Amino acid sequence: PFLRYGYSKDGGSLLESVVSAGFGFQPQPKSHLLGVGLSYGVPSASTWGTGLDNQFVSEVFYRIQMSQRIAITPDFQFIVNPALNPQDDFIFVYAIRGRIAI
Repeated sequence: PFLRYGYSKDGGSLLESVVSAGFGFQPQPKSHLLGVGLSYGVPSASTWGTGLDNQFVSEVFYRIQMSQRIAITPDFQFIVNPALNPQDDFIFVYAIRGRIAI
């Protein structure tokens, strides 16, 4: 499980404050990982101005451990009140990440 909080004032960041929580499930050490997370963020008024709604994000990802040093992670996010897309009530984000550990 994880719990994270961040705060930024007048730093040009996307969010002024954000709290995130979630967990990962790994059936065996050094194997694939399923993760779920939720976050709540307040858009930075100094960066974007006032009047933006607070943002909510839910995320699901699955890290595929290709080898000891290489992983690929498909990711799905559902964002409510996206700070960078205020004309939409919600958006979906699909992504894939790669990691090479040296």
